[in-house]
Amino acid sequence: MAHESRPIRLILLLFIVTRIALAAVGTFANTRLPANEGDEFKHLLDGGPALDMWYRWDAGFYATIATYGYDWFNGQRPAEDMAFMPVYPAAVRAVMAASGCGFSPYLSTCATVGGLVVSNLALLAGCFLLYDLTRRRYDHGTGVRAVFLLLIAPSAIFFSGVYTEASFLLLALLVFWLLDRQRFGLAVLVGCVAALTRSVGVALVPALLWYVWAQLPPAPLGQRIGQLVRSWQTYAALLPVVIFAGYILYAGLTTGEPLAYFDTYEVIWGRDVNRAPWDTLLAYFSGEPVSWFGWRLSWLDLGPFAGYVALSMIAIRTAPVWGLFALAAILIPFLSGTLSAMPRFGAVAFPIYVILAAWTHIRWRAALVYTASIALAILFIIRFVTWNWIA
Repeated sequence: MAHESRPIRLILLLFIVTRIALAAVGTFANTRLPANEGDEFKHLLDGGPALDMWYRWDAGFYATIATYGYDWFNGQRPAEDMAFMPVYPAAVRAVMAASGCGFSPYLSTCATVGGLVVSNLALLAGCFLLYDLTRRRYDHGTGVRAVFLLLIAPSAIFFSGVYTEASFLLLALLVFWLLDRQRFGLAVLVGCVAALTRSVGVALVPALLWYVWAQLPPAPLGQRIGQLVRSWQTYAALLPVVIFAGYILYAGLTTGEPLAYFDTYEVIWGRDVNRAPWDTLLAYFSGEPVSWFGWRLSWLDLGPFAGYVALSMIAIRTAPVWGLFALAAILIPFLSGTLSAMPRFGAVAFPIYVILAAWTHIRWRAALVYTASIALAILFIIRFVTWNWIA
């Protein structure tokens, strides 16, 4: 029994220590470093710098949706908050209702605290699932390293913040945890919830289809394809796409513009799904200015994209059902016409942590990856807290 509880205690320790370190760096940046100021850079009215550091960028959207609902629904018109799926703000609202918001007179503060509770509980649960999945496929040491890499990832600020990353990661991990236990129906159900948490939830569909394919009895290719077409599981695997499309359709019908979801993505968020994928990459070498950081054409977007794709291809060779999810999770935002925010978008592809964990079984490799990851995490935290664009 003591042996079985050791990984639990270790993961809890890693979680607590890394979250304290993250909050310490963020609080220092919020109190000692210069930040962007202006009407568009909002701050919480109470709670101090340790809480205010989390109220940045998209956190304001999630807090507002959790508090007042969607602008597109309330106003019956297209709005920028169409891009934010409903599961996470609904969970934040549930925490707000349960707490009664007795700790603050400001709803923005209440929503921020609720978001932190949801995200960090989801992250902790996701750590346990990631460990279990990795341990079963590799070993205890690789499982622990995968969890540690997740917790010190450059995008760690988003996993613990008022963002959907941790909630989606938990749901994605749960899908594969259920598939390992032959619980296909429940895995599809969780996949549908994931598709209403982040649009990249549809990336689970290739993995679900591969799982169905792998379960078919051995037969010539033509017969297996026929079995796949006739299997009810094939059509069940497509349900996350149907659910996601249902949200888009409902939003379009409500606002009177069927393509409002895509229009807001293009006009407000600068993502053009009609842009050719190669143009997204060629733009970096077309003579346009490319910065290290920024909303447009930054090396910090292109670099992680290339790394994510490479690690996803390795994952496909190691565990096809995992790798297909990881690759789809990278390619979906890529196909939106820009690589902007790619470090954050790709961070939910959990197989990348597993592949890196397996590679870092040698000490010098571990030291190299840990150092680089922690350095980038500190950079991301500082830029995020000081209202500088990072992802």
